[in-house]
Amino acid sequence: MYDDGELVLLVDGQRLSGWQEIRVSRGIERIPSDFDISLTERFPGELDAAIIRAGTPCQVLIGGDLVVTGYIDRYAPEISPTAHSIRVVGRGKCQDLVDCSAYLRGVNNQVMQATTRELAEKLAALFGISVTARDGDGEIVPQFNVILTETSWDIIERAARHSAMLAYEGADGNLILSRAGTDHMASGFQQGGNVERAQATFSVDQRFSLYEVVWQPLEVLGDVSRAAGAGDAANVRAQVADITVGADTPGTGRRFRPKVLVSDQDQFGQDIAERRALWERNRRNGRGRQVFVVVDSWRDAAGRLWEPNARAPVEIPALKVSDVEWVIADVTYLRGENGTRAELLLMPAEAFDPEPIVLQPFDAQVLNSLTPAAPANPTGTPP
Repeated sequence: MYDDGELVLLVDGQRLSGWQEIRVSRGIERIPSDFDISLTERFPGELDAAIIRAGTPCQVLIGGDLVVTGYIDRYAPEISPTAHSIRVVGRGKCQDLVDCSAYLRGVNNQVMQATTRELAEKLAALFGISVTARDGDGEIVPQFNVILTETSWDIIERAARHSAMLAYEGADGNLILSRAGTDHMASGFQQGGNVERAQATFSVDQRFSLYEVVWQPLEVLGDVSRAAGAGDAANVRAQVADITVGADTPGTGRRFRPKVLVSDQDQFGQDIAERRALWERNRRNGRGRQVFVVVDSWRDAAGRLWEPNARAPVEIPALKVSDVEWVIADVTYLRGENGTRAELLLMPAEAFDPEPIVLQPFDAQVLNSLTPAAPANPTGTPP
């Protein structure tokens, strides 16, 4: 078993360690990462030498491994007749994306012909944050107009969903765009091994046997055609069944649980509607299976810290969770009166599928005019 290591706070050229209460949390559905650490000494002296100021850049390391790069949000010293303590709370650099307004004055709050990565870079660069796209640069956004009251994160999260990507913070404080479960841990979580406590949840209350997504078209000729009886409404809805829940039609003797949703789009109808129906089924299926584990170490069998968005095997037969490899959604490193432990939430990869959306709907003619034409091919050979 590898040594978990000490937590070190690097701030203002100081290397501060010896923290007694530690909580560091990272995840693919939380941004930014954050930490809350404290230290109490019985006889004042050593803590007086530490100079910590709110707003100061900092780094948090565990056993030499970087886990958070950001800023001190709060510094809270306290004294009593018997003790002297300090508490330090901070978050990663991506807090500025979440807290601050999107500010693209230099380009009139408008971005043209940018990929998801490029759009995120324009917004993140304002705060000294870089962007890493692990699975390609994403879809091209022909035109994007920033709403004045939006935060940078509001925009980045939508753009990431448009390209079926997750957006979360890395240990260096920079932004990561990635698919779910693109990494693997060297080991996982075993009953009778490293698992101290575990709780599984299997739910069907938010799952359905039939998902029907309806979209509202704005095609004038299509509306006229349908009104004239040229076809039924099948071209404005998409259906996906989940036979693990029940029947996709009533009257079969099996449980029938339909869910009708209206897709928030007026262009690219059938494609987005079908993707939305599949997303509803897969995500709800994934969210219906999850396990929360408390383990006795911050590290896997290879000595690597448990990492968000990494797949790890789970073998807990007592909870009916065996022979599966699920994605770490959230990890919290803890140390205190109860010793050193890590708390993790894991779910199947489909639980993190981003919701398909039309990023900025407008008339198809406008789209065609904004989308560059394919380059000429004078040879006539296939591209």
